[in-house]
Amino acid sequence: MSKPKILIVGCGAVGLSQGYHLSAGADITYLVRPGRSGAFAPPKRLYDYKTEKLHTFEGYRVIENTTEVANEEFYCVLDTLDGHTAQSEGGVATLKSVGDLIRNAPKTFVAYDAIGADMEQHYASTLGIPKERLVLVLSMLAHQPTPMISVPPKANRELIAQADLLFSPLAKDTGLAVVNKNVELTKKIEAVYNKNGRLKIDRQHAIVGNLVMLGMVQLVVWNNEGWPAWPQFKDRGESWALLLRAQKEVLTLPRFGWTGWILSWFIGSWATAKMIEIPTNGALPLAYHEFNAFHHGNKVVKQDVEVLEELITAGEKAKVKMPALREICRQAREKLDN
Repeated sequence: MSKPKILIVGCGAVGLSQGYHLSAGADITYLVRPGRSGAFAPPKRLYDYKTEKLHTFEGYRVIENTTEVANEEFYCVLDTLDGHTAQSEGGVATLKSVGDLIRNAPKTFVAYDAIGADMEQHYASTLGIPKERLVLVLSMLAHQPTPMISVPPKANRELIAQADLLFSPLAKDTGLAVVNKNVELTKKIEAVYNKNGRLKIDRQHAIVGNLVMLGMVQLVVWNNEGWPAWPQFKDRGESWALLLRAQKEVLTLPRFGWTGWILSWFIGSWATAKMIEIPTNGALPLAYHEFNAFHHGNKVVKQDVEVLEELITAGEKAKVKMPALREICRQAREKLDN
């Protein structure tokens, strides 16, 4: 019996690391920008921080236009565009082309890991499919080789030197977290993903969909502080207190409804610490703060600030005061300008 087909939008670190693990249960096709297929041609070598092993990924194909697969039907689409790219002119054009490909194939669903305000609505309207065919996922950590991320003491430097990318599961054996808003779609992802025999799916409560914006606030504050290691980050008393107030402001926005209002009373210092401590420990031996400094620094921080400023504007329209979030954005802008 032939494998189902999965189309992955983007062939960067996330796309390659996820595609490798999905390939045990599916035939993988990557959609990349015109003129870039050569750069992503197989084979690629992936280093696993936790097992200290190097894996070779070569059983996939790369296309530059959805017209190349117009007569094919896909099990699902995994979109790895970040939130800013997904809403850019080029990203919108890509998503529309994917929508044209799958719109009349009702069994094909889309898993996306873009974070941002109203992202689900953006995907639904741009793809031209109902929200019931969408599922938010959160990927394991993956990155290209960079001197910005230190090599763990016990890592195999010889293998790392050969790697095209490096990855660290979210925990010992979790490769992809699925926000379990649609149980049927979660099961469909699990049916393919778990065949790799190494990593598995982690089901996240649907409420996590309301909390992802808090992660963006946390990352911007962390950047403002210069990306100290986790224990030192929490010790920054004034900034930590500012973060807690800003999270409460975000959760009380009308867009999050009663769920957000209730969460605003429960997510204090302890819960916020756990939101950061768990992925920090789960990423080991990869240094989580170094990964974030590399992945979320500079240009990405600017994009995150723009999203948070949109929340401030929305809050003002709804008569919700957001002084803490405004101060965080002011500090971030000041840091970016220096």
